[in-house]
Amino acid sequence: MKIVVIGGVAAGAGAAAKARRTDENAEIIILEQGEYVSFANCGLPYYVGGTIPERENLILVSPEMFKSRYNIDVRLFHKVTSFDPEKKVVRGESPAGPFEETYDKLVLATGGEPVNPPIPGNDLPGVYNVFTVPDVDKIMAALGAGAKKAVVVGGGFIGLETADELAQRGVDTTLVEFAPQLLSILDPEFSPPLERHLETRGVKVRIGVGLSEVKGSGKAEQAVLSDGSVLDTDMVIMAVGVRPRLQLAKDAGVKMGPAGGIEVDGCMRTNLPDVFAAGDIVESVNLVSGKKIRNSLAGTANKQGRIAGANACGRHMTFRGVVGTTIIKTGALCVAKTGMIEKEAKAQERDYEVVWLPSASNASYYPTAATLILKLIYEKSTGKILGCQGIGWHGVDKRIDVIATAIMGGLTVFDLENLDLCYAPPYGSAKDPVILLGMVASNSLRGEERLITAQDALAQAAEDPDTVILDVRTVEEFEDGHFEGAINIPLDELRARMGELDKSKKYLVSCWVGGRAWNACNILSQNGFDAKNVTGGFCAHWMWVDEG
Repeated sequence: MKIVVIGGVAAGAGAAAKARRTDENAEIIILEQGEYVSFANCGLPYYVGGTIPERENLILVSPEMFKSRYNIDVRLFHKVTSFDPEKKVVRGESPAGPFEETYDKLVLATGGEPVNPPIPGNDLPGVYNVFTVPDVDKIMAALGAGAKKAVVVGGGFIGLETADELAQRGVDTTLVEFAPQLLSILDPEFSPPLERHLETRGVKVRIGVGLSEVKGSGKAEQAVLSDGSVLDTDMVIMAVGVRPRLQLAKDAGVKMGPAGGIEVDGCMRTNLPDVFAAGDIVESVNLVSGKKIRNSLAGTANKQGRIAGANACGRHMTFRGVVGTTIIKTGALCVAKTGMIEKEAKAQERDYEVVWLPSASNASYYPTAATLILKLIYEKSTGKILGCQGIGWHGVDKRIDVIATAIMGGLTVFDLENLDLCYAPPYGSAKDPVILLGMVASNSLRGEERLITAQDALAQAAEDPDTVILDVRTVEEFEDGHFEGAINIPLDELRARMGELDKSKKYLVSCWVGGRAWNACNILSQNGFDAKNVTGGFCAHWMWVDEG
């Protein structure tokens, strides 16, 4: 058995290693066009900023280790230009000249490549990507030569991480994002707190403007933006996105799918005999929507590569799909999501409801407690969990991981309220935020509580003169900030002052996070008033994330 893997890093290296563990006698060759077969591409921005201090920390497995530990033949600087699925031959170019290699099984793991917008000056020296180790070597060389100003283009993961890390090095950094928000994989409410935090970290954030041109005499010196403004700079870092490298597969007749990637079955097989594919180039089933998507994440690539490698050796492992779980750290602030966001649920016309939950990361009386905010989306008819997003200083990751596990396991919001999660004051609360999400959502589905989002509450109050936003916080809290047009009756005075309210009106009840509003809604509804709870209260609307 001879297995050839085209490409390294997560999918390719994982496929080769799993193939070796499956078949000790197989001949396994990795053909990698670059200088490194296995490196931590997710760690590149942190090396730029110095959080990861040593370049060697980025190199995960060397060709020598692949040979000594796995008996895998890694050939660097071998660019495959074509393969013949009938003759089972791979052809390409290497430093020694053209080469051919036969195979019994072939694994395609060609990965992606950075998107560079076709604008004037994007090929000037001083315009960089953050995609490979040689990319960051160039950036580090520029910083070592005295670069003091940087423009980072793109408000996705790499753009945010790189901008933040550069600012921590003392570089005058501007982050430019053409879309109206950062991190378009999230709902727009999560962008403002990220923007505020980046600004406190020294990053200038420009939203809704793109890069039109890079100017300079022999090197990048100015970034011209779409609004006409000009930024002086020593470097421009492109972090616009990544596209899959598909041409090799297309030329050989590999079938593409509806999402623009390679179509594979659950065993990672393509339409061509004995040809497997994994990683950024393939399509995956989204287990929430049922649709095919491309999921360019290292965790997915590792799992798919492992399955492709095992099945190339005759096993029958399957890849179920993804739910779209991801996380990012900017400074001390963490943002994560799993499953659908509300934009997607609305676009797919799902019958959904939203619960917002501001909460403490752990017991509020314990010194490390800090605010986190969760947004849960679920089906009204079934309680099926569609997705969750979270932001906070710590504890966000484990809540999103729990929800991701619940989605994978087919749990509903009724299951969430009965979860048995670990609790001690340093780590959580007696009612963990995930359990509270389940309780609120289940209360709503059982008819015990009626919910409305802050956005919908404001819109309804603006359109309907018979709708009133009632804030039940204290007078002092109300005066510190409240929804436009709201009236204030503190919860502890509500029973005594109920005569001030009109049963012909609709009351949308708000507090800080939703707890007092729920109590107020119970009082009002049992006294004949039409009342709904503004889920998440003023805290979620403001996206107020206190460090505690």
